[in-house]
Amino acid sequence: MDDESRQSEEYLSIEDLPEELLEFILSLIPPYKDLHDCMTVSKKWRRCVLNVVKSKKRNFLKAINEFDIKWDRIVPVGTTPTITKRYSHTAVVHDNSMFVFGGCTSAMTTFNDLWMLNLSNRTWERPLAKGTYPSPKACSSLILYKDFLVLFGGWTYPPSYPLYQSWHLFNELHVYAISGMLWTCISTMNTPPPMAGHSVSVIGEWMIIFGGLQKPSTAVHCEKSNDIWKLNLETWTWYKQEVQAGPKPNGRFGQTQVVLDNKNLLILGGSGGPTTQHCDCWILNMEGYLWKWIKVEIAGKINEPTNIWSNPGCKIGDKIVVLNRIRQNEESPIVYYPRSHWNQTAPEDGRLSRIDLANRRPDRDENVNGRRGFLKNPKREVDDIEEEDRFISVPGPSGLGSSVEVKRIHGTQSLNMAAFMQPSSPSLQQNNLLRSIRLERLQKVEEKLSKKNVSITAHKKEKRTHYLGLYVLDISQALSKKPIATWLPPKNVSNGPEETILYTLVEGKSELIISQICNSLHFITSPTHVV
Repeated sequence: MDDESRQSEEYLSIEDLPEELLEFILSLIPPYKDLHDCMTVSKKWRRCVLNVVKSKKRNFLKAINEFDIKWDRIVPVGTTPTITKRYSHTAVVHDNSMFVFGGCTSAMTTFNDLWMLNLSNRTWERPLAKGTYPSPKACSSLILYKDFLVLFGGWTYPPSYPLYQSWHLFNELHVYAISGMLWTCISTMNTPPPMAGHSVSVIGEWMIIFGGLQKPSTAVHCEKSNDIWKLNLETWTWYKQEVQAGPKPNGRFGQTQVVLDNKNLLILGGSGGPTTQHCDCWILNMEGYLWKWIKVEIAGKINEPTNIWSNPGCKIGDKIVVLNRIRQNEESPIVYYPRSHWNQTAPEDGRLSRIDLANRRPDRDENVNGRRGFLKNPKREVDDIEEEDRFISVPGPSGLGSSVEVKRIHGTQSLNMAAFMQPSSPSLQQNNLLRSIRLERLQKVEEKLSKKNVSITAHKKEKRTHYLGLYVLDISQALSKKPIATWLPPKNVSNGPEETILYTLVEGKSELIISQICNSLHFITSPTHVV
């Protein structure tokens, strides 16, 4: 029996594990090429991989609905190739890779390089592309169609000379063949005006573009647009789409655009300028010759993010995910400001504040009905205050206080001569008593001021760090008879990376990928549960 048991133990392998344990092991592999290759091992492995893919997708949707997400961060290490820091770039996922193009920096630099992130091993690669490169630009659009990347529009900084030049916008159309690593510039007829910050979606063989900053040939400066353009990706032909008369969204840029089905697009947010931020939601119905705009009512506005246009959204199932600053619950409504910024506000109930009669300063202005009043001279007021100091409470023989009149000594010379007075002089004792009382008062005032200055300095040095959190818009009822979208109240607050804007947010396989201004990457996934 011992020999048989030893022989059986020698032949044990991973194939002898229960399917539940095998699925848990396979779930630790990134859901891309490596996991797909595991399907070729055996029928059992194929079945387990398919179950892992389904469970990952189900768990990810559940994590989004319940705000129970997991943040992962990837930082470039050492001498490995990595993408340069940038913002306002574009990104798209294709199979096992995420492609990133262009972008800009705060040093008036724009890029025209193309980078590829291997999603299996989380490493950057730069394809050695050939052909006609696009111009360096940011705020362009990049979409995937079949085995091609289609790049359109964008802007770049003005030249340093001559001065006071406006941004330069592009209406170039480039196509990148992924398999051949080749850039091609497409010349088209009826080309749209140069634009940037527009939104784009692909439905069938059509690329639909909405809004953005545009610069028509007759305009001097950029204009916000609400035009719709569509490009046939087979014939490379542009068309400007007309819409029915009626309400429609204002001109904007930086909005989120998602596909609901083959006949409907959804537009969310956008910016109308430095002082105008849109938080509205619209549906573009693409049935018939004339398309139609439908306004969507938004519920739960108390839960909406504070800034949408510079934070892209991504559709996950019947939800739109937006990252924004986490709202901090204020424990106290008191805000501390320096004395120079104090401002008296009326009580919330609208009633006047009570007057403190006990501590109110006496009114010394003579103003009697029937005759003119007059205001006291400020110098006289100071003299009156000093006159009050003449009567000081001095302990008497019985321990009770008695008022003693302190004679004022006029002139600095008298004060200097006071040092030569006899110690037994009553005037010197009274003067010393008055001086000590005044010094005590000044010391108390200095202590109060020093405490206030310390608190103000500590308040100024305090630096609050804001983090990105998850905001979810439910669009399951967006196509009903009364279209409505609802911002869901957050259930769990999970701190993500430090707050930033103008990043990219794209959907991978059961995860969201955030490419920030810095060259680090963040991934949103569902929590891993141990068997």
